[in-house]
Amino acid sequence: MKMKTFNISLITIAAAALLLTSCQKKDKNSPGYEFMGKFDMYRSPAYKAYENNPYFSNGLTMQGHVDGTIPHSFDREKMVNYMPFPYANTPAARDSAKLYLRNPLQKTEDNLKMGEYNYNIYCAACHGKKGDGDGPVVGLLEKRNNMQLKPTPEQLKTATEGQIFYTTQYGKNNMGPYAAQLSAHERWQVVMYVQTLGGAAADSSASSTPKDTLK
Repeated sequence: MKMKTFNISLITIAAAALLLTSCQKKDKNSPGYEFMGKFDMYRSPAYKAYENNPYFSNGLTMQGHVDGTIPHSFDREKMVNYMPFPYANTPAARDSAKLYLRNPLQKTEDNLKMGEYNYNIYCAACHGKKGDGDGPVVGLLEKRNNMQLKPTPEQLKTATEGQIFYTTQYGKNNMGPYAAQLSAHERWQVVMYVQTLGGAAADSSASSTPKDTLK
């Protein structure tokens, strides 16, 4: 019995000594003693971006993109998808986008057709088929006597292309952003279609204002 008690005491003292030793730090930046070495999976070493790396056949740590993949900032049409969007969500940036942001797409039948298609899915519910602010959602607002949420025709028909695109990026008032639902390419198509609905800003591409296509 005494021997058993002695063994337990000895083990306890040894464990306490090991614990105290592992907690001591001669160097304040030292992590102390580690049970597992740095080459174990517990704490694997990291290679710096430009270091040689024996684990890859080309000996490089920083690898290029895989053949056939598309960088995150480009869509299938090789057009910049604005990640991050170069205009901040501020009044000053909104004014700048209104003046300088231009549609990089060519006005083609296919672009207009796709713009109309997505407009009818995402926009017509509030703005109406012709941009008159008489979409089916407006009927619900009328029943609830909540007409302050009704969009006006001027919101689409007198806005510049940059202003419309900026609104699809961040939203405005009661309209939420659509950057998560539609790519930049698709939203530019919608902008192009919206400008066929009429209004003073319908042909803003003919303006003498300097262009900023963000290509």
